[in-house]
Amino acid sequence: MLKNKEKNNFIYCPVCEGRGVAKYGLACSNCGGVGLGTFFANRFYYWSLRLGKTVIELDQFRKKVHLAVNIVAYAICLLGLFSLGAWVFIVGKDTVDLGAFAFWRAKSVLILIFWLSVIADMFIIYRMNEEERLMHKIKPIKYGEKDEISSLINNWEDIKKATGKVKIDVWGGYDARTLTIINEAFLLAQRLGHAYVAPMHLFFACLSDPQVGAIFSRLNIAPDRLIDSIKNQILNIKDIGGKTELSRNAKEILIEAYLQANQLGQRKVTAKNLLIPCLERDEMIGEILYDLEADKNKIFNVILWFIVNEKQVENYRKFKQIARFKPSSNMDRAYTSVATPTLNHFAYDLTLAAKWSKLEFCVARNEEIEKIWQAFESGRNGVMLVGPAGVGKGTIIDGLAQLMVQEDVPKFLQDKRLVEIDAARLVSGATPAQAEERLLTMIDEVNRAGNIVLFIDNVENISGITSGTEESLDLSEVLANAIERREIFCFAAATDKNYTQFLEGRSLGNVMTKVEVKEPTGNQAIQIIESKIGYLEGKYGVYFSYSAIEHVIKLTTQYIHDKYLPKKAIDILEQVAVKTSKKRGEQPIVTHEDIAQVISEATGVPVTKISETESKVLLHLEDKIHERMIDQEEAVKMVSSSLRRARAGIREGKRPIANFLFLGPTGVGKTELAKAVADVFFGNEKYMIRVDMSEYQNADSINKMIGDEQGAIGYLTEAVRKQPFSLVLLDEFEKAHPQILNLFLQVMDDGRLTDGQGRTIDFTNAILIATSNAGAVFIQEQIQVGVKIEKIKDALINEHLNKIMRPELINRFDGVIVFKPLDKENVKAIAKLMLNKTRKMLETKGISFQADETGVAKLAELGFDPKFGARPLRRVLQEKVDDEIANKILAGELKRRDTVIIDSEAQIQIEKGRKI
Repeated sequence: MLKNKEKNNFIYCPVCEGRGVAKYGLACSNCGGVGLGTFFANRFYYWSLRLGKTVIELDQFRKKVHLAVNIVAYAICLLGLFSLGAWVFIVGKDTVDLGAFAFWRAKSVLILIFWLSVIADMFIIYRMNEEERLMHKIKPIKYGEKDEISSLINNWEDIKKATGKVKIDVWGGYDARTLTIINEAFLLAQRLGHAYVAPMHLFFACLSDPQVGAIFSRLNIAPDRLIDSIKNQILNIKDIGGKTELSRNAKEILIEAYLQANQLGQRKVTAKNLLIPCLERDEMIGEILYDLEADKNKIFNVILWFIVNEKQVENYRKFKQIARFKPSSNMDRAYTSVATPTLNHFAYDLTLAAKWSKLEFCVARNEEIEKIWQAFESGRNGVMLVGPAGVGKGTIIDGLAQLMVQEDVPKFLQDKRLVEIDAARLVSGATPAQAEERLLTMIDEVNRAGNIVLFIDNVENISGITSGTEESLDLSEVLANAIERREIFCFAAATDKNYTQFLEGRSLGNVMTKVEVKEPTGNQAIQIIESKIGYLEGKYGVYFSYSAIEHVIKLTTQYIHDKYLPKKAIDILEQVAVKTSKKRGEQPIVTHEDIAQVISEATGVPVTKISETESKVLLHLEDKIHERMIDQEEAVKMVSSSLRRARAGIREGKRPIANFLFLGPTGVGKTELAKAVADVFFGNEKYMIRVDMSEYQNADSINKMIGDEQGAIGYLTEAVRKQPFSLVLLDEFEKAHPQILNLFLQVMDDGRLTDGQGRTIDFTNAILIATSNAGAVFIQEQIQVGVKIEKIKDALINEHLNKIMRPELINRFDGVIVFKPLDKENVKAIAKLMLNKTRKMLETKGISFQADETGVAKLAELGFDPKFGARPLRRVLQEKVDDEIANKILAGELKRRDTVIIDSEAQIQIEKGRKI
């Protein structure tokens, strides 16, 4: 399992101040040349390797000599094989007397060369074994492993006397390439005359490592920019003069890198392990990376990504080595076994699958696994993983199987098999009595075998199945009894909903410890997704950037609420991989823009960058809305400002885009403004969900709005679930029952609403507009006497609305907007807008349209009603204009190329077009 590195505190020798050397370059007598170090897991870690130009040159010379010796040895081996072949060819016999290989008798130079090659072979084998023996591999501390001593006193005399088992010299855990990088950092500092090797030198040297380059490539960082920035900082280092040596910071970095590699389960320290410690000890490195849109958190996640990939590549070899003595059958190491034919028929051996690397890699699940161990160690024999579908319960079980293969588990689980029972197959094609008999037989087999741990996924499937006799138990109770009697160890998994419905408070739920598996978030989610990326990259031939992973988690969390991480993110990544590979050919890089585009297509929510065209529309929203709306300047301006803030991302993400209450008499444009917003901002009026609140005047009508537990869907919740990017128009809001109105307290505050089936419906991408005619007469009276809108609004809220709605509900609205009654000029302008729609419809038929100003004014006069605003106007235009035109078309009096004219008397005239 991969674990995050913890922070370590260092101690320093008070005599040499952490340098490890005294006068004349001799080792410090107080600390024995250790200088500084840190305690971790009851061991003391330090760096002893002293660097110098002579030491580095000797090391390079030694490597060259070793390489030359190896080349000569391999050449002799090849020459020996060639000599043997040549000798056999010269002898030309089908069979050869073994005595002929005695070169002193045969006096053959070819045989002599062959025997020399045998000696060279033995030398090579010896060299390989010796290098393997001397190689210091990092040994991770397994679960429950104890050191020989329980503590070390912070005393340099005791540290000097400590043995190699508890005092670890970390430089031996570095691979050859990384040691070369450290040497390069030293030589760089020396060439520049710097007194110390600083974090900046080490970081710069690491950039030459191919894997470090790949890490920054995943982060979309141009290597040239990074190298140039680091170079400039190195040239500005002022600490010049004296003999170059490792600074305290540099030694701490080298020790921290070792501990990081230890905790991440690596066999050797590599260059990538130096990056985070360097960044932590030099703020300027962090600033440079920040300017390149990277930080410590991102780099650490990408390092983990690379380590997971390495482990997956090595998985087969690693498990084969560690599991050599893990039985491939149902037999334990003592070669004792009991036949389990029924279990074998209905089960799948997860430890065997883990041994052959057939299970998913489990990362970032340390908290859940630790809770599982604690449950078993506290005396429980059963653990149930409970969480929504898709959060990774099965992957945790896969991780447990892998740990059991490695024996990195509590002692009572060592040398055991983890076997999964297929609950559906157990009950399939069987009567309840037969299913009970099968389960009892398997429990008996497991009990007698003694080396089996069970796992049952979707364990609720066996709840409620009973043979029907008076004394019979259902299958879940049969399993519960076996766990309670300690006959078996058992893992189980269930969704939270099914656990509550079928298992909580019942026998099986009571005897098993519940471990909640929550939806992963933040770094945990990123690391889990990273472990799945290799499969997608290999399958579809694409290359995912780190920003793509960050964005898929952010956007799926924000916009997809009916599924859970990591499953929903993996589904989106697969869709993106398919689309990108088809669109951009071989090895395309998947960016966060690709992720945003696919999520926009899947949800209908625009999460991509704002285009130039859209930007112009947003900046001139008022003009676009006024193409459909007359007057009501305050309402249009307030709505437009809210929409601009929302699209620019400057708003609270946990609330709807905007919550408005439109007040005013009927027919003044409240609904028309809502339609205009839906058309301009969402792209079409179809994105408006209209709810007639007068239909929800009874308390029991709440089910009609949000649905019920029996499966009936709610009108509002289902509409928003299917179309989250929408405008919700709550018409005649004040007429709904108070309990219905209370629902919208949560919607306006938290941007969510739970429907009758327990699903959370997201309203954060919706605009809520409630309309009300409350105080309509009061508004008209106040306008007529010249009272300003602001005073009218205050009076409305304090004297009228408070009688209808709770104050806390009124305060949830971002704006309470009062619509003014329309005057004759307003109605005339509205008439022109409506007639313009008629003109557009006629143009599609090839018919022209003209309207005299006087005629339009007369139509507006006929359609004006101070009480009902512009509502009568629509009826007048339908009767006087639309109906007349329709009749003339049907009668054949109006044809293509003709012109419809509304004259000064508001009558319809036809001007015939020229004949062709």
